[in-house]
Amino acid sequence: MDHADPPAREIVDAVAAAASVDEKLAALRSHYQVDLVQPGHRFEDGATYFIVGTAACWLVRMRSPAVVDGHLHFDSCVHGMPMKPLDVERLQAAVARRRVHVLLPKAFDPAERDRIIDIGAFSQLIDSAQRSGLVPGIATIIQVRDCEFRRGRHLQALQLMETQFQGFVGRASQRTQRLAREEADIASGKLRLSPKELQAKRLRDGQQTQHVERARTKFQRVLEGLRTIVQRGM
Repeated sequence: MDHADPPAREIVDAVAAAASVDEKLAALRSHYQVDLVQPGHRFEDGATYFIVGTAACWLVRMRSPAVVDGHLHFDSCVHGMPMKPLDVERLQAAVARRRVHVLLPKAFDPAERDRIIDIGAFSQLIDSAQRSGLVPGIATIIQVRDCEFRRGRHLQALQLMETQFQGFVGRASQRTQRLAREEADIASGKLRLSPKELQAKRLRDGQQTQHVERARTKFQRVLEGLRTIVQRGM
């Protein structure tokens, strides 16, 4: 079974706020394919389920291992905390009553997705990120493009790209501070450069600054596209 990404906080909150079971299911279906679990279903590590009880509903994610000594182990998606282990046979009884649903990746139209952001945006980012010299995680961006994005795992792609962007912003800020210190040292005479050396340094720094700003723009383009796709549940 191809597991769905863990529900984002806004999805969990929407499900919790919904008044009825049908409304909760509708909130989930806007982002996932939600299927009734069939009798004899094998509960798998990392899978997400929506369980309808008599007085309450639970959105849970299976732990690893999911089954230990005939009991299921899972975390509450709402609280992010482990829940009390549940006898497998008891949950299978709920399955027989059509009370258990499994969340699967929602089928998406690549053409519709590509109207928002396509592979080319990642390729442009990879090129500008390499030129900036401030992104050591180029391999991660390539992985996101060729694996998570192509396979429709957009939430995971977004999370990975946000981490890469935060690292880039931090290194860009450090570079700006370093250049400012160097200019101050030059002005004070602490750092002595010949006119030719100074011209070459400023030319080199200016060119890299252009690459850094281009990389920032390409990062923001990819992130905006991924956020839009995730918000639309594509």
